[in-house]
Amino acid sequence: MSKPVCFIISPIGESGSEIRRNADDLRDLIIKPVMELYGFDVVRGDHRSEAGQIDIDVIRAVQESELCVIDISLPNPNVYYEFGRRDETGRPLILLKSKQSGDLPVDIATRRYIEYDLDSRRGLIDAQAQLKNFVEPVVQKGFESSGSGASLSEIAETLRRVERKLDRVTQAGASPAGSSTAAPELPPDTDPVDLFKLARRQRNIPMAEQAMDALFYRMDKHRWLDQIVEVTAAMGSRKAGDILIENADEFMDSEPDLNKRKEYLSYLTTNLNRTDRELENRELVERLAASLLNENAGRDSDFDIEVLNQLNRLYYGIYSITSDKAFLQKSIDALKRALRVNNQHSYLHYNLAMCMQQREEEGDLESALEHALRCIDLDGDTPDDNHLNLACELMLVLNDPRLGDYLDRLEAVNPVKSQLIRSKKRG
Repeated sequence: MSKPVCFIISPIGESGSEIRRNADDLRDLIIKPVMELYGFDVVRGDHRSEAGQIDIDVIRAVQESELCVIDISLPNPNVYYEFGRRDETGRPLILLKSKQSGDLPVDIATRRYIEYDLDSRRGLIDAQAQLKNFVEPVVQKGFESSGSGASLSEIAETLRRVERKLDRVTQAGASPAGSSTAAPELPPDTDPVDLFKLARRQRNIPMAEQAMDALFYRMDKHRWLDQIVEVTAAMGSRKAGDILIENADEFMDSEPDLNKRKEYLSYLTTNLNRTDRELENRELVERLAASLLNENAGRDSDFDIEVLNQLNRLYYGIYSITSDKAFLQKSIDALKRALRVNNQHSYLHYNLAMCMQQREEEGDLESALEHALRCIDLDGDTPDDNHLNLACELMLVLNDPRLGDYLDRLEAVNPVKSQLIRSKKRG
């Protein structure tokens, strides 16, 4: 089996230049040591030498490599172009930025990135550690177009909802009252519904926003929020997320369908996760969730579980940003509450195991392992490799004698993950 490829997108510069030395040090001192731990071949487009020229081999590598690492420290047109070409594929990418570089352009300033410092040993160590934290979940999830980070069952259900919403777009009605802003210009004869479908498939946020703006003039505002803005927000559009935030109370008050209101909360939470805005919108999500749980009043257990899982996603997102374990505890509490409603959902056990693994209180690792094993039991004859991988990681730390057997099971479904843990065991 051929190795996965990590393609580096960075300014390269002429041989002997400061830019070239920086690019070489970044590759050799930070990127390669980490990527080779995970079995990647590390490649850079060194054969591209003429300024402003991007050849077909580079574009192919940008779009087809399993992973791209992009240095956005300098305002380099080629780097930004290749960044855009990679971003439109929806496949994994990791951004790096020098500590000494200036502010980023506004259109990428909100993206997550790893800051590195080539001038200090501690800076190199910190950058490698951060890069490992970014790479680990990418290796675990695989290298296809990324989802929202939810469980596989949750992703599948979200996709089904998106398709249903897109199908309903063709039934768009009148424009909302009071519209005064001019509609955006589109290519001649472009149907904004088709543009929106294409944008979603390509995960092209600017295109989706353009179609969203155009469809505002063809649809009732409530339908527009439900069928277009929610989906655009889930892609990661801050603009669409702002619209969901601003119209949340209005939508909840006017929508009679409780499930549609739950969907609105789910898409809103997804956008906050993608744009790292959970903390400043915490009260809004908590209030909407409490209202939904109160109105459902336990009539539909799956409904309650989905709402509680949105709280878990909110709190875990805040913990990821702040490292405040009070929010990790809130995430754990939401998951335990959901499991009290129904303990037959493997993704709840998996999420709880992940949280307990990170809380690090006495007995947490043992409890996390119990929940990971419960995931595997619920999987039946086709265990999820993420569930097996987590169980093996915990067994390794706990020196559990069952590790060998579970590594063999992991080997059967994901040899790469199995080998990674075996290498840790040997180390």
